[in-house]
Amino acid sequence: MMTSSSFIDDESSLTPFRKKVYKLVHQIPKGKVRSYGSIAKELQTSARAVGTAMGNNPWGPCDKVP
Repeated sequence: MMTSSSFIDDESSLTPFRKKVYKLVHQIPKGKVRSYGSIAKELQTSARAVGTAMGNNPWGPCDKVP
């Protein structure tokens, strides 16, 4: 599994919130799916906030999080 410092080349431009979202997304096992809502519950935020972070992720479209 990738660590939080290895899956993004330059984390300096990321907010602490986006780092948390991306760390959780990278913990999703291959072949599994989670919703924005389930990630939001874990981070105690809204699904919209997670969706916005994922819309701006540094590695392109993500098929693990619908």
